[in-house]
Amino acid sequence: MGKYKACGYDIEIMHGRMLENAIEIDRICREQNIKYSLYGGTLIGAIRHNGFVPWDRDLDVAMPRKDYERFRKYCMENKNEKFFFSNYKSEQMYPNNWGKMRHNETVFVEKEVENLKIHHGVFVDVHPIDNIFPIFLHFQVRLTMFFCCVHKTKCGIYRGTEYKRKIYALFSWWPFFMINGLRDFSMRMFNVFPTKYVYKIAHPNNGIYPIPRETFEVLTEHKFEGRDFFIPVNYDDFLRKRYGNYMEYPPESEITEVAGSIVECKF
Repeated sequence: MGKYKACGYDIEIMHGRMLENAIEIDRICREQNIKYSLYGGTLIGAIRHNGFVPWDRDLDVAMPRKDYERFRKYCMENKNEKFFFSNYKSEQMYPNNWGKMRHNETVFVEKEVENLKIHHGVFVDVHPIDNIFPIFLHFQVRLTMFFCCVHKTKCGIYRGTEYKRKIYALFSWWPFFMINGLRDFSMRMFNVFPTKYVYKIAHPNNGIYPIPRETFEVLTEHKFEGRDFFIPVNYDDFLRKRYGNYMEYPPESEITEVAGSIVECKF
């Protein structure tokens, strides 16, 4: 029996389902010559644990935008009985700017979206990486988040201040295709330029700063739970910039409740 739990389950059971999703992503990407890399806490897990961070509740991969779009289209055109790629082009009410590879045989309902008519399976987050010019980065992020919040307001799940809710409500009468088209544009506005830097505009957490393009394009293989997955060659620079001393374990008191925002799950 493991130390950490998720919805009453041993977290290793949840990790096993997520790993199935990741293996399918890896299979598709190798078959279709699509670039991807492990990302964020998952990348820390690969380097520090050769697998999951023991208490981690998610798994993240990142793809350059052109590869993300090829992956998305492949998943939409090649239906799979076991997996489904959630994104705002496959599900109208889907709120996030990035996609999630879902496991059809599971249930993993997040509190924020429990009332939305979307797929609620265990997932791997798949983040697009977009071209940026550093001078415009903060504007680009704010514009993208604006349209994302308009979408969440239209879906009835935005939880910001009353003032912000009123502002976003002014635009929430727009049809979904228009809102999604605008946030698509705001993320991809500089993708026609061969920029030196990129960023995860879709989900700007852990600091907003330019990332060298080669981080997501020059890759190598590394073991994760006994299997080979791709990671950035410059993973050390990337992780130290983002997390500091990522090889140091956080104190137990700083480890947040695993899957604390999940209202229902079945693995």
